[in-house]
Amino acid sequence: MKINQYLFFDGNCEEAFNWYAEIFKIKDISFERYSDMPGQSPFSKEMDPKIMHVSLQFAGGVLMGSDDPTGNYQKPGGMATSLHFGSVNEARVIFEKLSDGGTVQMKFEPTFFSPGFGTCKDKFGMPWMVHAEPDN
Repeated sequence: MKINQYLFFDGNCEEAFNWYAEIFKIKDISFERYSDMPGQSPFSKEMDPKIMHVSLQFAGGVLMGSDDPTGNYQKPGGMATSLHFGSVNEARVIFEKLSDGGTVQMKFEPTFFSPGFGTCKDKFGMPWMVHAEPDN
């Protein structure tokens, strides 16, 4: 089994994923818009320029997203995207970038289970947990 994270946005998916691609140094990013949908779209014309699907490929998985077409967007709650890194320095850098313009819930620091761990919501309201793996 493989689990991948899918993030929904309130119209700013393209901005968010361009920012994530910059943070994670991913150059290959492709956006599919609602206007790209073949045939008669079940969505309003206002959705045409919005993102229907985007994905960022990582060695350990895929981060996907879209703009919510329902008109009933709700901010994420009760979950977080958890990132695990082999080094404290790499984890700290990513945490600082993700939390820039957002909200830090738990500052990045050593814990009893990790040499570096922190939680934040980024500037788009997406919750993240950033974890440095303990040395073996």
